Amino acid sequence: MTQRTSASLRRFIVLCLLGAAASPPVLAQASVSIFGTIDLNLTYTRAGGQTFKAMEQGGHLIPSRLGFRGTEDLGDGFSASFWIESALLPDTGDVQGPMWNRRSTLSLAHRSYGELRLGRDYTPTFWNVSRFAPFGTVGVGGSANIIEGWPFGLGGARTVTRASNSVGYFLPGALRGVYGQAMVALPEGVDGMKYTGARIGYADGPFDVALAYGQTPTSGQTSKVTTIGGSFDFGIAKLMGYWFDQRARNDQQRNVLLGVTAPIGQGVVRASIAHADRSGAGIEGDDARQFAVGYSHFLSKRTALYAAYSRIDNRGNAAYVTSDTSPAATPAGNASGLQVGVAHNF
Repeated sequence: MTQRTSASLRRFIVLCLLGAAASPPVLAQASVSIFGTIDLNLTYTRAGGQTFKAMEQGGHLIPSRLGFRGTEDLGDGFSASFWIESALLPDTGDVQGPMWNRRSTLSLAHRSYGELRLGRDYTPTFWNVSRFAPFGTVGVGGSANIIEGWPFGLGGARTVTRASNSVGYFLPGALRGVYGQAMVALPEGVDGMKYTGARIGYADGPFDVALAYGQTPTSGQTSKVTTIGGSFDFGIAKLMGYWFDQRARNDQQRNVLLGVTAPIGQGVVRASIAHADRSGAGIEGDDARQFAVGYSHFLSKRTALYAAYSRIDNRGNAAYVTSDTSPAATPAGNASGLQVGVAHNF
């Protein structure tokens, strides 16, 4: 992060706090809050016959982040809201990537008609991979570890997880369990950024299932993503899983994950097994399988201690690893990772 970016962030925070203190009439009609997560862990990884030890962030469901969000009641069921969220690297004190790159949106909503959301946001094809995996998409057990091209996609696409310049619509909450969203993103001259997609789901008590599809045209081809995910909570354990298919010209990968979470005392045990099957010219059989197990112990509603271990078995020329700081894996070699850390939400 540059000194200019750091100074801009400090000025923004100071102005927000001063504005909140100096404008009680506005705050009487609206609410603004600061939120985020600080997550740090010690990580030990092994791949390619080498090992590496590091301090990392984001091992427990949600990466470290800082955000501001607010809502104003406009009357007659209407409301306006904003959400800006930046990725943090608390191990070094830096901001990860461009400012507010996790989310930057402005919304108009009605409790009966739904929400219209503009800006940079998660795509419909992201949610099933994250929500229906015991470790989410982060950490050594994250489901994204063996998804090719994550967080962008195949064939030059850059829209598997997020899209900029997007227009999104979200169904209202009172639809007897039915939920969903649709999104169109403008490329603004950047190849791989145009996106069209939608997600529809149904949740009733312990049952939740959703289907999503999205596509991005890139360099004379089209990258397509289809996902189906679901979960069922039996009380003593929650079963979950997803099927994820992404494809571009001469390149396709299908990912399947099955997982379980089980509450034990003040904690939760997590386990998952995932398989990636890649096919296409020159990449047939470049597959992988990941097994992950972990435990989260909640000291409070906002603070948790956690530990996780995962192992990836690569096949063909696949060389997936469990962490960004891991040594490079050899094709068809194994990779593993162990994390122990603490996460605090505010």
